[in-house]
Amino acid sequence: MKILRLLISFILFFCHYTMTSKSISYNNDTLNIDSTYVRYFNQKLENLTLGNIYSWDTTTIMASYYEPLEKAFSTYQTLSNSGMANKNMSFSYPINLGFNTEVNSFSSYITNGDNINFPIIYQPFTDITYMMGDKKEQHLEVLFCREFLPRFFITLNCDLDFSPGAYKRSKMQNSFFNTNLRYYTKDERYGISGYYYNNKIDVQENGGIKYDSIFINNLETDRSVIDVNLSNASNLIKVSGFAIDQYFNILSQNVEISEDSSYRKRKIDIGRINYHFEYQQNRSIYEDKQPLSSFYKMYDPILDSTKTFDSIYFHNIKNVIYWNTLGYKKYDQDIPFYLTFGLEHDYTYHSGYTDFITKERFNKNTYNSLSANAGIIINLFRSTRISGSGQLITNGYHAGDFFISGQWKQYIGTKNKNFGSILFDININRQSADWFEEYYYSNNFRWDNNFKPSQSLLLKASYELKSFNIGIEQTTINDYIYFNYDAKPSQHDGTINIWSLFSTFNLKLNRFEFIGFASLQSTDNDDIIHIPSFHGKIKLGYTLPIVKNISSVQPSIVINYFTEYYADAYMPALRTFYLQNEVKVGNYPYIDLCVTFKIKRANIFVQYTNMYSLTSDNRYFTTPHYPMRDSRFCLGVNWRLYK
Repeated sequence: MKILRLLISFILFFCHYTMTSKSISYNNDTLNIDSTYVRYFNQKLENLTLGNIYSWDTTTIMASYYEPLEKAFSTYQTLSNSGMANKNMSFSYPINLGFNTEVNSFSSYITNGDNINFPIIYQPFTDITYMMGDKKEQHLEVLFCREFLPRFFITLNCDLDFSPGAYKRSKMQNSFFNTNLRYYTKDERYGISGYYYNNKIDVQENGGIKYDSIFINNLETDRSVIDVNLSNASNLIKVSGFAIDQYFNILSQNVEISEDSSYRKRKIDIGRINYHFEYQQNRSIYEDKQPLSSFYKMYDPILDSTKTFDSIYFHNIKNVIYWNTLGYKKYDQDIPFYLTFGLEHDYTYHSGYTDFITKERFNKNTYNSLSANAGIIINLFRSTRISGSGQLITNGYHAGDFFISGQWKQYIGTKNKNFGSILFDININRQSADWFEEYYYSNNFRWDNNFKPSQSLLLKASYELKSFNIGIEQTTINDYIYFNYDAKPSQHDGTINIWSLFSTFNLKLNRFEFIGFASLQSTDNDDIIHIPSFHGKIKLGYTLPIVKNISSVQPSIVINYFTEYYADAYMPALRTFYLQNEVKVGNYPYIDLCVTFKIKRANIFVQYTNMYSLTSDNRYFTTPHYPMRDSRFCLGVNWRLYK
């Protein structure tokens, strides 16, 4: 923690010291773009060239979303505090070929190679987000990026989150640090990027309150004295890693055509070779000093009655080499045709559960897999885009697993002038059970399964405008693997169908702004798939100018609602949500009020959350036995600094 505080101080000092640096250009388009406009891409340099670019949202209406679960287009099951385990209420079937390194219930707080941002900047900037809540709750994130040398960019990003929680044993203290860089040679024949990340999640686990009736009937107003199921349990999760991504164009950009060294561009390009190396290390520890608690009685017999110390450790090494047709094309150019194919090798060492007395590790294993991947994009007439990708594990761990995805995007008009676009998506997948679902050995839970691979088919059609989209989706799954009522994995022998109708919107009408989503969901097997029939969120804001082009104030209201359903229960010892059919949650409006003051590039907000709880209608659960926090004030600021 001290190191991160020193790092933040260094970033702020260095940003102030370097404010006199000049703005930069990339792909020679600086003159056409606002120098304070920040875009970014993820993962690999290839995404920059392909144009998979996203804009950083700095609008006032988004300023009060200070933590990962505070999103405009999704809602989550959560526990009684920020930074705890969570589950998205929208059904999704994650595709994880090979060894799965995800900690699903905490993945929203974990940054790794899949979601690290590489900013595209035109001058140095620092972005600071700070929120202060009740009971010493604090959230601080600092992002800094600049071009240190010509074509050499460095980004530093760190995040500190602390909240003691309103209930017993609900404290969290999470942190994250990331640095990334990228460099291009002057002729852009060679490019390299790299990143390092370190995540630490340290949370207390209370197993939920013992008696819901005490909360529902408001028999005890002091939340800190309400009895909970676990009094000495905690989860510690550490995820760290680094990666290097490189490309090399096979041919030079220009060819010499005369003795005076004049050049012309090649008409034929045979693409580039790419190499990606990635290393990740994960460690998860569940600890409980009272393993004989009645909370565990309905599960497997306790092995060590003195202390639970369940440890999972693995490291993963990935090597990917592939060819594609990109060459010297720019991300701001329309690429009519793109083709790629390559090979990937994955190596994983894994061990799980440590005997606390002997320190002996069980279930030591190594896994190797070799897979082939390919992708294609075809753009026709500036109005049609057809894309597809696929991966097949050809040898080793989970050999035979694959996924194929495809999309047809049709503009109603052309890419630059249109009335929106129609999209059709298809995903086909064969996926073996995760290591966690196959075999597990711990102080509280043990299983050894031999599941069949699952198959899934996703079909989606949607219509998109710049600020609005609507669509329908169907997912069909054969041999679905899930966590049953005993908190252990099971497999359904048959087919399950899930349908959803969804819409998102981000509209601005004069001084009014509307942002949010709505989703209708249904399944033909609600014994296994527990989802709300409807869930949605809307934020409505109204902007009042104070000083023209300098300051304004925006009062806003957020309404979050989902229908009543048997939400999955949470098992701390497994960090997993599982089925239950005893308690329904939902049919309760979560209402937040917010006032945001915009002063130049700083947004300062004051927010009052869960306002409906003032009615004493104490039904505000999103996860069984974990009440949401009562109404409270919080204060925050988002401030972006340029030179």
